[in-house]
Amino acid sequence: MNEQDCRAVENMCLTGMELDGLLACFPKFPREEIERIYTAARNRSVDDAVDTLISINC
Repeated sequence: MNEQDCRAVENMCLTGMELDGLLACFPKFPREEIERIYTAARNRSVDDAVDTLISINC
């Protein structure tokens, strides 16, 4: 997969698409690669959500 393909899969992950939907949308891409991108995107979105819950008043 090239960088543009990876970004397309990642963007679909960040919009809330589940792994099964990604695999159906990108049947020519290696399953392992899509799973890796999916996991990384989900972990990053969870980390971003936790960071936005913390408020610091200066």
